[in-house]
Amino acid sequence: MLLAGLVAGALGGVGSPWPVLVAALVAVVVARAADLHRPRLVLSLADDLPGLLVGAVAATVALLVADRASTAFPVLAMGALVLAHALVYGATHLLRRSGRLRRRVLIVGTGPAARELALTLIARPDYGLSPVGLVGTGDRGALGQARGLPLALLGLLSALPRIVADEQVDTVVFALSDPGGAAVTTAVEGCLATSVDVYAVPTHLRAPGTHARHARERVGDITVVPVHRKGAWAPIRAVRRLTEVVVAGVTLAAILPVAALIGVLVRIETGGVLVAQTRIDALGQPRMVPRFRTQRARSMAVGPIGRLLIHTRLEKLPALVQELYRRMVHPPGAGTHTRDSATAPRTHQAQIDAGQLAS
Repeated sequence: MLLAGLVAGALGGVGSPWPVLVAALVAVVVARAADLHRPRLVLSLADDLPGLLVGAVAATVALLVADRASTAFPVLAMGALVLAHALVYGATHLLRRSGRLRRRVLIVGTGPAARELALTLIARPDYGLSPVGLVGTGDRGALGQARGLPLALLGLLSALPRIVADEQVDTVVFALSDPGGAAVTTAVEGCLATSVDVYAVPTHLRAPGTHARHARERVGDITVVPVHRKGAWAPIRAVRRLTEVVVAGVTLAAILPVAALIGVLVRIETGGVLVAQTRIDALGQPRMVPRFRTQRARSMAVGPIGRLLIHTRLEKLPALVQELYRRMVHPPGAGTHTRDSATAPRTHQAQIDAGQLAS
């Protein structure tokens, strides 16, 4: 990103390299606050575009303060940042697909979430994780948990340290289908004390003293969060929250006119604008998600506008607007709880919920 900023400054005819260097450093800091520099499983340039836009705007503001900004610099900065990001993601994707950049992952759990996660990672090498097996949890014996698994059951939770060492595992994912007890907490803490990366499916896991520094990711239909022993510093969390609000606001300002225009066209064609669909969220709870109407009332026919929306997937634009608004109004993890939160002991401990680990 630093090199992209310098290239944009050179092409934009800014002149002195020092203001360009400062502007590029500002873009790097803002991009880091927007979580663009963290390791991730899902490589999506579209998801990072708002953060890249804010980085380009921050670099432009820095040049304006130095009275060195040119009219072409904002466009060149955004183009250079997107191009650099695309090249990095493209190279990473190729390395993952070829097997040269893949980590050996061990999945803790044998329930539906663990099985689906294993099948997804087997079918999708582009996530960069190669599953080597599963580890059983709970009171059931190994034989009962091994039935129907997509990979070998390598042992039970008590043998996790030995399994990690024997299989030369780089990553451990806790994918529990039931609330984790003291044994799971001990296992998480033991993994965090080693060099392996730790992820968790956030539905049922509680682990005192652990935190998620970054946003959740979707591996297929499964939500995972990276787990760390220490959380991010309070000033960094504040900057990230501010950046998240700014990114969501800028994105909303860009897409709302498009959504309004589409809404008018949909109204003319179908007599309505929105319909609601029921979706299952990360906690397994039903949630209403809006989308543009593509059919007339009392008719199964789809008009040209509806076909275009379906083909381009723009019928899901209202759901994106809803999600961006939620990010602006509610901090990550606000208003979400684990399924068994009503019966959980009221102790001061960190929890993994649908958004993050929060103390």
